[in-house]
Amino acid sequence: MSEETEKNFVLEEDDLNITSTHHELNNNLAAAPAGDNDDITTKTQDNQWIDELRVALERGCDLGSIRNIGKSRPLPDDLRLHVWKICLDINEANDEYEYSDSNTCDSPQQNIIRDDVSRLLHSLEISEDLFTTKVNDIEAVITYYCKKYNETYEKGNGWIEIFKPLLTLQYKDRSELYALFASIRNRYIPRDCEADGVPYHLFRLLLLYHDPELCSFFDTRKITSDLYAHIWIRSLYAGSCSLNIILPLWDGYFQHADQFFAFFLALVLLMFAKEKLLEMADNSKREIIDFLSKAPTNLTIDDLDDFCSLAIHYASNTPQSFRKEFYSCLFNETDRTFSQKAYSIYQALCLPISVQELLQANQLGGTAGVRYFVVDCRPAEQYNSKHLCTAFHLDANLLLEDPKEFAGTVDALFATQQNAIDAGSAAGGEHLCFIGSGHNEEDKYVRMVVAYFLQRNTKYVGIASGGYKILVTAVEDPTMLTQAHQQTIRTSIHDSPTIGSTLKQNLADKIPAINTQTASLINMISNAVKSKSMEVKDKVKDYISHTSSPDSSNSQPRHVSKQDKIDRLYRQNQTSVFSLDGDDDDETISSQQRDSELVDIESWFLRSDLLYKYECEHYDENDKTHPSLLLASSTHLYILRKLPEHKTMANLVARRQLNTITKITSKKNVPEIITFRYAISEEQDDEQEKAIKFNTKNTKIKIPVDCDKVYLPDAGDATKNIKVLIMKALHMYENTNETVSN
Repeated sequence: MSEETEKNFVLEEDDLNITSTHHELNNNLAAAPAGDNDDITTKTQDNQWIDELRVALERGCDLGSIRNIGKSRPLPDDLRLHVWKICLDINEANDEYEYSDSNTCDSPQQNIIRDDVSRLLHSLEISEDLFTTKVNDIEAVITYYCKKYNETYEKGNGWIEIFKPLLTLQYKDRSELYALFASIRNRYIPRDCEADGVPYHLFRLLLLYHDPELCSFFDTRKITSDLYAHIWIRSLYAGSCSLNIILPLWDGYFQHADQFFAFFLALVLLMFAKEKLLEMADNSKREIIDFLSKAPTNLTIDDLDDFCSLAIHYASNTPQSFRKEFYSCLFNETDRTFSQKAYSIYQALCLPISVQELLQANQLGGTAGVRYFVVDCRPAEQYNSKHLCTAFHLDANLLLEDPKEFAGTVDALFATQQNAIDAGSAAGGEHLCFIGSGHNEEDKYVRMVVAYFLQRNTKYVGIASGGYKILVTAVEDPTMLTQAHQQTIRTSIHDSPTIGSTLKQNLADKIPAINTQTASLINMISNAVKSKSMEVKDKVKDYISHTSSPDSSNSQPRHVSKQDKIDRLYRQNQTSVFSLDGDDDDETISSQQRDSELVDIESWFLRSDLLYKYECEHYDENDKTHPSLLLASSTHLYILRKLPEHKTMANLVARRQLNTITKITSKKNVPEIITFRYAISEEQDDEQEKAIKFNTKNTKIKIPVDCDKVYLPDAGDATKNIKVLIMKALHMYENTNETVSN
């Protein structure tokens, strides 16, 4: 691995720092007054990365190195072509964009192509001596692309605008120009960018998720996004921005390497224009469309930093599973299930969320990028039978049977959500994820409930794909599912005395398990819904008592029971199990098969909980290596296996709790090969309770269950840092258990 790759493999939210730096430092040094020397020194330091990037390019580097050094900043003119080619995977080894110059321009649309090319070159004020050459180059490239991919050129399809920034590069021949154009087209321009096309329906779902009020504004006026965002998406904003904007924008875009990033940039443009749009409520549809179409033209160099940083924020605050769901539909020309996936986008009521992502957020708790408040809308008998332990029950049938009662339950839902967030509960999250049974006939009422929230402009509303039927098959930890202690009572408000006595008995039974903080939360919720039926209060109290954070600072000490386990591991007064040993043996250690999860690399880099990131090679069960990333947070170790065909995506092949690592070994002959071994505790429940009760030190039997083997070029630094994290994690668990036992 190159030296550049090992440096700070980190991309924070403010890394897309696009600013204008067009002045030559040498000229500034010669012309600046003596009093400006400090400013010039600062500028020199700020531009040291350019020299570092130049050296890296000379040595040969990859996208990861460029991203580490450049941090999506604007590039110098003399480096731009070289960097773009690396970011677009254009090299001699890649024959995907091989060009054959036949000098035959015989497309049925040839006259249209020639006219559009001439119009572009006149707008760029190309000199007379280069005019004919450039016309022939672009015309030949477009013609060859149409023939190779069986495309039909259409006026206004955005192709011509893509050449606007490309003509500023010193490309060596038509072959290189073709490779640049074809790579941008195939990599970053979604399929089916036609009127009412799939990309625009997906964009509407994203807008509905982040700003339902603005989405409703467009829907009521029948303004679809293809009417104003067509040229934005099809030209990657080159058709709407001047060259001094699009060049630094593309510098950051290609380094960022997120194929969905255009959608989030479009979201930011709408947010910028929202206030003016709402003022135009009485204007004609045509006036609103014209105003929106010109929105990117108002961008200035000073706006680019906020423009891109906000787009990154929206991207990181959006469920990531839609990328996996719709990637091949939008960017894979060979996908044969296009019509089926397109249909799912057209029919979607709101943004779908995979149950895998939902469970991951539930397991990670406060460390997750997107936190979900799960709303189980199945019938009461199904919910009582078994449900996700952090799910709030909102019976969808209640919407039709008793709208007033339903409204009261919704009030309780919002109050519970806010207080769960404030309490740091595992159930707390700003994003609402509704889940049904997974059966169409039953879930039609769930869709009515979702529509109820959307009509009230509730942000961050999603629905779990496949419902509970799929969720229950994806759950690995049985303790994540729980059974209700008592059937939900469906009684009218006239029976409140009976319900009140039942409530009193329920609370009496639950008092030992309710801590001080939970009690205060119950009081707050009760005040929020005091005008509603006692049934709603009972539901809220039952929910809070099972989802409040047990380790809150206000909690009262209590015994730990089996139901309290959130994960499979349970530690009680256990000594450190970490060791770093040599590993001479060549035995093949079998790993448990785990389902991988497709994730966006960039979004993971933006997570605030990640502390260390290392490039590595991960060994699979056949001892074959794969380029990967080893990531560490204060509680978990992750391995992301890169996808060679998708530079921005990776498979999450391992998610390990640090406190399950029993040994870290290395090969004596090859110390860079590191093996992480894991284990779980084996102990009977009665022995656990006895140890807790008598505060005895007990020794647990550790049984090896899994391992991960990686080749780490920076093995010394990595194992040292991970060891510190493991010790901290073990210390945290030991302190927690000592508090419980006392």
